[in-house]
Parts: sequence; C-alpha cells; structure tokens
Amino acid sequence: MSPAPHPQLKEAFVNASLARARLEMFAQQARSQGREGQAQFYDALAASLKVHTRRFLMLMRGKLGDGAANLKETTGEMLPGLLRKYAELVAVADQNGKGVAGTALDQSARVAQRQGELAQAWDQEDAGSYLVCSICGWVATGEAPERCPVCGAVQEKFQPVS
Repeated sequence: MSPAPHPQLKEAFVNASLARARLEMFAQQARSQGREGQAQFYDALAASLKVHTRRFLMLMRGKLGDGAANLKETTGEMLPGLLRKYAELVAVADQNGKGVAGTALDQSARVAQRQGELAQAWDQEDAGSYLVCSICGWVATGEAPERCPVCGAVQEKFQPVS
C-alpha cells in the first residue's frame, strides 16, 4: 500500500480534473458553433491539464503495475469503490428529493456497474471495439444500441473509442 497522498496533491488533482472537464466542454461547444480555432485552443489547454492530472495521480498512487495488476485494481478496488460512492451519493440525493443531480448520479452508478461487468469479462485476446454514450457514459461493445439502456439516447450519440 502506498503512503497517504499529500492533501495538496489531492486538491490540485481535483481542481485540475474539474478545469480539464470544463475546458473539454468549452471545446465541444465551440466546435458545435463552427469556431474550430477556439475549440483547438480549449483542446490544447485541456491536454495540458491532462498532463498535470496524470502527474498528480502518479505522485499520489505511486507506480503502476503490470497489466494483470492494473486489471485486478480496476475490478477489485477502483470500480467497486466508485460504485459504492455513487450509491451513497444517490441515497443522499434521494433523501433530498433527487432532481437532476440525483438522476445524473443514478445514471452514473448504472454506468459504473456496466464498467465493472466489462472489466470482469475483459479478455485481452478479444477486446473488440467500444463506443461510449456521449450523454451518460455507458459503454457499448461492437455496435451502438438503438437506444442507450441507461439514458435512452439515440444511437448517433455513441462515439467510438480510438
């Protein structure tokens, strides 16, 4: 087990992650409005912050393992922990009248469940192709479904993972 991360690194990771996500949204919006130059600018800033988040995460968690160790961490700790956290957040949102945030958290929990199923069944010999719902994040294998099973988004909302 690696030592406890410095609180400053954890805070920097969270802040950089939030800023990166927001910049990615800015780029997407600029692209949809035909402002490709502005979109590329936001993409560059987001890519820079991706470097920061990777570095902070490495410093907090230590070195990465081999393929088998990383898969074990994914299926044994990371995804189950994320699912538990989402479940806690959904319960609190339910107590507070759910609303839009509760729905987003509930959908995220369902997506995390799907991620865990995919990770448990993952076979490096037959990885296949993946598509991600751009609305809720649900992961499809092979082909996009006609409708997302989590949020109901149409097939065109699925983006291939390259």
